[in-house]
Amino acid sequence: MHKFSNIAIIARPNSGHLEQYVLQIVALILEFGATPFVDNQFELPKEFQQYTYSDIEAVLPQLNLIIVIGGDGTMLSIARKLVQHNIPLIGINQGKLGFVTDIAIDEIAPTLKAMICQQEFIAEERSLITATIKRENQNIYYSHALNDIVLSRGAIGSMIEFSMYIDNEMVCSQKSDGLIFATPTGSTAYSLAAGGPILHPNSKVISIVPLCPQSMSNRPIVVNDDVTIQVNMISGKEAVIHSDGQEYLSINNGDVITISKSVQPIILLHPKNYSYYTTLRNKLHWAKRLS
Repeated sequence: MHKFSNIAIIARPNSGHLEQYVLQIVALILEFGATPFVDNQFELPKEFQQYTYSDIEAVLPQLNLIIVIGGDGTMLSIARKLVQHNIPLIGINQGKLGFVTDIAIDEIAPTLKAMICQQEFIAEERSLITATIKRENQNIYYSHALNDIVLSRGAIGSMIEFSMYIDNEMVCSQKSDGLIFATPTGSTAYSLAAGGPILHPNSKVISIVPLCPQSMSNRPIVVNDDVTIQVNMISGKEAVIHSDGQEYLSINNGDVITISKSVQPIILLHPKNYSYYTTLRNKLHWAKRLS
């Protein structure tokens, strides 16, 4: 019996064009002698549902591997939901970038065979961060993020004002469009577009990147990921906080936002030939020669 005997497949919901790839993976898992479980939020044809069609949350205790097919956004959503269960994730890229879903759609069969049957993979822990919102001395919100937690101004367009502390030490007061708190995984996402640094996934840090600060001296800062960051909201109509761009909460004046590293990481499994620097070169076009 293989190490991975019960394998779930989670695909981007309402994506009928992924159907052929889901069914291909189901056939491969059966060929490998393992049991497939297809997330029932993905619409399979009735003739293929049978015993493979499952409420994934109900069968989590049985699973020892999850294959995610879609884009990075799909992986972010799954990572947040399942981080507490310590189940390894394999990402198959059907999106545009593929920083965390790194297996090409046309390499499914040979890659999964090597990873699942021959145990040829690189296991990597990726840290998440959490946001806790306290309002009038009551905790009202708690969320994980694999990429980033973003505090931003609302639709009105005026700057927001806040003060920031790290381990109870005053760092700054700031007027800006907001702040990005990025994990190393998320350093190549919104943070990069806002001028933040690229961080190697194994670095134990959090980057804090201001969004269009009023003071030009405000710059990104990188801190150890074992610190506690506190943001006290002073003013800002319609300010919001986002987790991976997928969950959000409106922020009121006086709210206290606490950012810290999540207790549990996720485990990503990469093909044996995986290289982070190769990913950077390919995705950011660093290998392109200037004419």
